[in-house]
Amino acid sequence: MFAQVKHRGSHEYQSATAPKSQLSVGFSIPAHEHIHRYSSGIAQNQGILLAVSGNITNQGFEPLSPTHLLELYTHQGIDFLKGIRGAYTLVITDSEDIYIARDGTGQRTIFYTTQQNRLAFCNEAKGIYALPHFNKQLNLAAIPVYFTFSFLPLQTTMMQDVYELPAGMYLHYHPRQGAQTHRFFELEAFAKAQEQSTEYWIDRIRKEVDREIEAKMAGEKEIGVFLSGGLDSSILAARVAQLSSKKIHTYSIHFGKKYRNELHYAQKVAQRYQTQHHEVEIKPKNFVPQLRQAIWHLDDPVGDPITIPNFELALFASQTTRVVFNGEGGDPCFGGPKNIPMLLNHWYGGIEHPPYFREKAYLASYRRGYAYLRQILAPRLLEGFDENQHLVPILTPFFERKHQNFLDKLMTINMRLKGAHLILPKVERMLGAVGVTPISPLFTSEIAQSSIEMPSQLKLQQGIEKYILKQAYANELPPEIIRRPKSGMRVPLHYWFQGEMKKYAKKILSPKSIKRSELFNPTTVKTILKYNKDTGIHRHGLLIWMMLTLEIWQRLFIEGEDL
Repeated sequence: MFAQVKHRGSHEYQSATAPKSQLSVGFSIPAHEHIHRYSSGIAQNQGILLAVSGNITNQGFEPLSPTHLLELYTHQGIDFLKGIRGAYTLVITDSEDIYIARDGTGQRTIFYTTQQNRLAFCNEAKGIYALPHFNKQLNLAAIPVYFTFSFLPLQTTMMQDVYELPAGMYLHYHPRQGAQTHRFFELEAFAKAQEQSTEYWIDRIRKEVDREIEAKMAGEKEIGVFLSGGLDSSILAARVAQLSSKKIHTYSIHFGKKYRNELHYAQKVAQRYQTQHHEVEIKPKNFVPQLRQAIWHLDDPVGDPITIPNFELALFASQTTRVVFNGEGGDPCFGGPKNIPMLLNHWYGGIEHPPYFREKAYLASYRRGYAYLRQILAPRLLEGFDENQHLVPILTPFFERKHQNFLDKLMTINMRLKGAHLILPKVERMLGAVGVTPISPLFTSEIAQSSIEMPSQLKLQQGIEKYILKQAYANELPPEIIRRPKSGMRVPLHYWFQGEMKKYAKKILSPKSIKRSELFNPTTVKTILKYNKDTGIHRHGLLIWMMLTLEIWQRLFIEGEDL
């Protein structure tokens, strides 16, 4: 199991075995993480074992060691989780009881299985796949979910009998009672704060972001920031540069001069703060040879094409730094523009609505493969498939919450689903693959709590998204970055699959491959691969990418092909 995740840290490895449960735990310690700031380690006392990977503080932001955490558990029981913060996964064995926990927003991941009545867990699912007794089978029911979201939300994974522990939850396992999950970090429980001024919220957000930056910078020789030129990453670059005593590195990507990019915005920020700025061009001829490796590191197939630029950028950044800040979290925590169509539908969508209209509007808003499921998927995957039973229930519990307004319901969904199962894990996987630690100051538990407690008009105001962030950092960024609407990183798949990647896509999705895997409708695949880049539907490039990713994933993890 350890061999599958040794890329995550140094060659220093700690392990221990709990006497009564006979559970063995172990992990590698990241070479760049300093003992005085991080909690990674193992503590034992009176038959209780506690192991942590990551970093944990108390609510006063004082670092907590494994020994401190074990003392908290001894006095408070498992409820001690409600009083800690950080980016971590944690395991406790107490007699025959085993607890596994994941931090509140999902900055770290952990997977588990109870196949053959054995509990096994790992920060990366591939560690479980490598166990000698594990029976690898494709989870067919997960495939329509994957094509709808472009990732797998909640506990679902693409491997049968393997589950991802959702953010802010702990698993309680007992050999005679099995496994049960419980939530300890409850976004919906946070009430709106008493009426406060805009200045109060600006000060609160700035302090929370700065505290996270300063804690993670201490002791690091070289600091990096992924700088796209958008609002969120520009804020991070500005504050990290201001709080650092030396020049920082900033990294931007583009796809070549003929494709749209935001380099000029990133350059304005880099020049203003005199960073050591690096621009990395992402080319298919460079990343295609590494595509299988990137998918292997992801554990589950991820249909978001920005994962590969993340991987390429991480490889480049690893040459100069081991800690990279990013702006992930700005959209889900502060009211990104994708909430606006859902709000308009909610307010002006008419009086009479069909069943599950909100859930289905939300599914369609992802603009992935939801509208094409019955054309794309092989007939065997559609037998018994009913979106009201297999897709809608993922969202209904969020929409049925009685004590949240509609915007907060949307933002809770975004934080719990896309945030914890795509945004944060994607970055953590791609950077962790090359030994780099990602830091996301805009997506901590404290920021998530502030987001829910904050008045809605400070997140979206008169159509202006992320209003409070723009107010908070207006003096530190060029005016055009504050004013301009969100653009997003547009990977030119539509052109690549009729250009540099055309042969590769036809090879991976060949009729022979489609017949062997029985995942896709061969007629649809043939049609989509022939689209015209000048007149074809722009979704076709994304659909090919999602099919390509799933096909490679199942070859690696189900069929056992070599990297």
